[in-house]
Amino acid sequence: MFAGLLAAAAAAGPDQGVRAPVTTRDLVEVSDITAPTLSPDGRRIAWRLSLPSVDENVVKLRWHVADIDGRSTPVLLDGGVARPDASGALAETAPVWDADSGGFRYLALKDGVQGIWHWRDDMPLEREVVDEADITEFGPSGDGRELKYSIGATRSAIAKAESSAYRDGVLVDGSINLNQPIAGGVIEDGRRVMRRFSSPWFDNRRILWNVEATEKTLMPRDPAHRPAPSAPGQGLESRAANGDIAEIVEERSEQRLRVTRADGRVVACVAAPCRSGKLRAVAWRGNHDALLLFVKDSSERETVWLWTVGESEAKRLTVTSGALRVPGQPPRCAVGEDALYCADAQPLVPPRLVRTDFASGRTQVLAEPNRALAARIAAKAEPMTWPGGFTGYFLKPIDTNGPLPVVVHYYTCEGFLKGGSGDEIPMLPLTEHGIAVLCIDAVRAPRAAGMEGSYNLALKTIGSALDELAAQGKIDPSRVGIGGLSFGSSVALWAIRKSRRFAAATIASGQISPHYYWMNALPDRGFTSVLEEIWGLGPPEATPDRWKTVTPLWDIESLATPLLMQVPESEAQSNVELHTRLRRAGRPAEMVVFADELHIKYQPAHKRASYERNLDWYRFWLKGEEDDEPEKAEQYRRWRHYRAGQSLPVSAR
Repeated sequence: MFAGLLAAAAAAGPDQGVRAPVTTRDLVEVSDITAPTLSPDGRRIAWRLSLPSVDENVVKLRWHVADIDGRSTPVLLDGGVARPDASGALAETAPVWDADSGGFRYLALKDGVQGIWHWRDDMPLEREVVDEADITEFGPSGDGRELKYSIGATRSAIAKAESSAYRDGVLVDGSINLNQPIAGGVIEDGRRVMRRFSSPWFDNRRILWNVEATEKTLMPRDPAHRPAPSAPGQGLESRAANGDIAEIVEERSEQRLRVTRADGRVVACVAAPCRSGKLRAVAWRGNHDALLLFVKDSSERETVWLWTVGESEAKRLTVTSGALRVPGQPPRCAVGEDALYCADAQPLVPPRLVRTDFASGRTQVLAEPNRALAARIAAKAEPMTWPGGFTGYFLKPIDTNGPLPVVVHYYTCEGFLKGGSGDEIPMLPLTEHGIAVLCIDAVRAPRAAGMEGSYNLALKTIGSALDELAAQGKIDPSRVGIGGLSFGSSVALWAIRKSRRFAAATIASGQISPHYYWMNALPDRGFTSVLEEIWGLGPPEATPDRWKTVTPLWDIESLATPLLMQVPESEAQSNVELHTRLRRAGRPAEMVVFADELHIKYQPAHKRASYERNLDWYRFWLKGEEDDEPEKAEQYRRWRHYRAGQSLPVSAR
């Protein structure tokens, strides 16, 4: 059922002319805000801004620092270039303020070296610490007098290992990802680097990642330049400056919040948020005897409450934007004495920095790096809920009522509705071309149901949502597409295999196949136990029935829906058999592979190309439209050929 309405209508004023539509380039070049961090005196805040460029094919970083009242012009500092983490998302780090609040330090990758940079009011920005190895993390020492930092293998040792691997060959063991080029596979600061598996699953890090870390320290000459002590943490546990500890714990299978005083006394929270079972994190409010409670809401949003320790009730403050809490990454909100500062994004509002006052609850926008884009958005996002705890959004053009063609994305719908999980579905450009988007937050079935239990639950929920929208006249049920990344791609493939309601599909990830199994089944890899635990899959010859259930390779005749696969080079081989079988069976299918990419595409040029091709695919199969760009002529020649030879169970108009 519908639960309210969000709208963003950029009504162009008479002096603004015609509104420029939101394009795939606009989505790729959205600036994200991370790591908002308050100075020790609480008067200033620093945050990191990402600046993706399609033309340069790089994500540059910039640090901003400004007064918390929002009246001063921010100081802008070069943050180097972004480095992808194991999945392809941008690695995030937090700054460390100086003890006197006159400056701060941060990590930056620049000119092939990751070091510590230091900025102060009274001195220019400098690269303060450069080691023979890249600095991986840093912070204040236990007594706060020194700066401590960690390094791994030296750059010369890494270069030697890469050279040896290229020159002498590589022994294939459980650390080698044969889906990636042995000579590289990832671009960092313009240079191709080698990575190796660092876990039984697909986590990967730079070659020699397992060299034992070395801890070093630096004593700043000026006491004012010493690092400030770490602020109270934000998470399942938070320790106040006076020694009090707040913890989210499980008691008799129920979630509870308790505070242990420095003298050993225990105070239990009985306020409603503490008994909701949805607490995600807690944080102390500066020097006050009060805690911020972050409670799970829909689409990865969090409702924030203020609880004074010992009180029976808590005060509701705000709802923060959806942003996945990822272990090891800085939180999206900083807690001050009088206000909460958050990197915020809403379904139709791109990332910005906001301040929420504790006393009044009023929210003030401090920084809007995507303001020009926000002014051009012309769409409606209708929040939706379904039985079973499902939530999501129906995104549609602001000036069209329907029935519309629609594209389904089933995984996560957090924050700004840009591209869904992994940024693969160009949501706003689709609405610009008269195609709605149905985004549904995934809910997993109980483990006993197997992974196909989650797939069937997804298909049932998607079907119910589509039927509801069709009954309301909002969508055309004969023009439905579906797409996604990772789990979302597996759901999309399952959906077009088990249902005849989809007229087009796109996936962005490798799929389980016998090749996928044997590429990762070396005894020292540890992978097969994970696959057996989650999917119930053993060696193909030992569990043939399970393989026929989970994968479509023995069920190609069921896959009649036009399928576009745009996958990273590191996962392409897992889809080779699927792609070949589909083509040999005459099915309308294509596979596009992106070089030097990880699970989530991180290169801006690749992200735009993937967005653009997905947009074209859905426009072609759901509306019969073709872009008149000359360089796309060959693409449409192929697609018209597929359409002439296909026999879809529903019209793809």
